[in-house]
Amino acid sequence: MRFRTFCIMFVLGCAALLIFIPVSVIATEINSIPADRLNLLLENIENNFSKIKTLKTMLIQEKSIPVFSEKIFSKGFCIFKSPDKLRLEFTQPFKSSLIVNGNHISQYEFFDGTWQKLSTGNKEILLMIMGNITSWLKGKFKDPKLYKISAFENEKMTIVLTPKADEFKKFITSFELGLNNKLDGLEYIIINETKNAVTKIQFYNDQVNTKISDTIFQGTKNGPTKVSQW
Repeated sequence: MRFRTFCIMFVLGCAALLIFIPVSVIATEINSIPADRLNLLLENIENNFSKIKTLKTMLIQEKSIPVFSEKIFSKGFCIFKSPDKLRLEFTQPFKSSLIVNGNHISQYEFFDGTWQKLSTGNKEILLMIMGNITSWLKGKFKDPKLYKISAFENEKMTIVLTPKADEFKKFITSFELGLNNKLDGLEYIIINETKNAVTKIQFYNDQVNTKISDTIFQGTKNGPTKVSQW
């Protein structure tokens, strides 16, 4: 399914540029943060992100695939409630939804005028992927078993995660997580994929620490709970 493919990229990837010498890789070599400063930077970022208890943000996904001459754009939103509730949803040009509530996952696609609930046969993989996303939203980027971590500073501070695990390396060469100027939130994620495809997810219109009902993360057989746009 299209949304399942997105989710695998979103964390396996939530970041990236092309496999062949992306511009950001060149920037990394020039403006790389040294190891001693990197550790202090990561501690500061995690402390800043820890203040985020809830987050609502709109998103635009931009995907470049070598076999297509034009980029593919999708729009949607992300809702997060610490520590383990997350909802990713596309609204244009198609509708699909993925809801994680602790260890429970619900997937939906809107087809022929109605929401259809999908099977979650790959629950363990999805939980691992969504666990990565929630960790990033909490500013926890260190996972030495999964990634080599580095950072560079150009116009924005960017965290670069290079997968170590074979199951990630088959699909992803690196993730780039662009931070805002206050180092307390993500502005974009870039996913560098192994087959020269690029996925960039830009976040905008953030609302931080507003009240979010738990019902937002309780999908039903008739579809995900409705969400008012902000």
